[in-house]
Amino acid sequence: MINCLKRLTQTISFVPIIFYFGNRSLIAFDEGFYALQAKWILENNNWVAPMWWGNIYLDRTIGIQYCIALSQKFLGNTDIGTILPVTLGGIIMLISTYFLHRELIDNKFPIVSPLILSTTLLWVNYVHMATQDIIFSAFITVGIISSIKAVKTNLNTYLILSGAWLGLAVMMKTYLAIIPLIAIMPFLFSSKIFKKKYFWFGILIGFIPFMIWSISIINNYGFDTYLGLHNKLLFLSKNNNFTNPFYYYLWNMPLNIFPWSIFSIIGLIRSKDLKNNNSKYFLFKYPLIILFLLSLFSTKTPYYPLQFLPIIALNSYLGMIITIKNKNKLFKHIKI
Repeated sequence: MINCLKRLTQTISFVPIIFYFGNRSLIAFDEGFYALQAKWILENNNWVAPMWWGNIYLDRTIGIQYCIALSQKFLGNTDIGTILPVTLGGIIMLISTYFLHRELIDNKFPIVSPLILSTTLLWVNYVHMATQDIIFSAFITVGIISSIKAVKTNLNTYLILSGAWLGLAVMMKTYLAIIPLIAIMPFLFSSKIFKKKYFWFGILIGFIPFMIWSISIINNYGFDTYLGLHNKLLFLSKNNNFTNPFYYYLWNMPLNIFPWSIFSIIGLIRSKDLKNNNSKYFLFKYPLIILFLLSLFSTKTPYYPLQFLPIIALNSYLGMIITIKNKNKLFKHIKI
């Protein structure tokens, strides 16, 4: 009974952070862009091609627009109907962070890491924005925790999820999914997950929506239209309005997660000495690989680091605990 009340209290603490019941005004780009495309999906009953004023506009998949349209189909063209898919993604992200804390750190205060995540400016801003970034990041976080649990338990469910996240992430952000894939691959190879048939079965399942959508686009609109996805990648890889210097994330990200950035740096430095190999990899090597790969890409935006923000939250908790312990040790040597 006490544990149930404790869990209920912990859950309620996230309600004012995740849910917003006031009037919303969509940002013209990207929120308004996706909401308008979702509206045209319902009006034209075209669940395949993302449209823009009567013309197909294939610079990205139809993932987030499809989710918004599906939500609005049942809830109507309301604020809740528009934001619900992202809200669910945010909840999944918090729950996955909770279990990541238990696997990579310990069972003590696992609720703290999702609380840290939910109080970062970057996460709070995008969990209330009808874009694909939170959902994309949620898929990646599920992929990480599922991969860790798959190695630990060898259960088929976790093996399937450890592969399925990739295709779902591609359906949301296409080529950007390559970055977390590269970062997690050393773990997949060292743990030999890639030799498990259910892992590959999971990859197949995860790519089914993307494959069905791709085939439909090619059959109905031609391969040249489908190449719009590739052209967008070429555009983003060259100099454009979002091009920033290599060190962009070294100052932008700490500001967007302040004050947790101070503790996360302490935790990151400390994590390289952890005895648990999984903890050492995902708390130290993984975020550095992601940060390096994002820095290599010409286009840099404040929201790209959302994909490894749960790891930053774990490092922030670790840094906070280390700071508290060192403070206590310091006070023990001070004579009053």
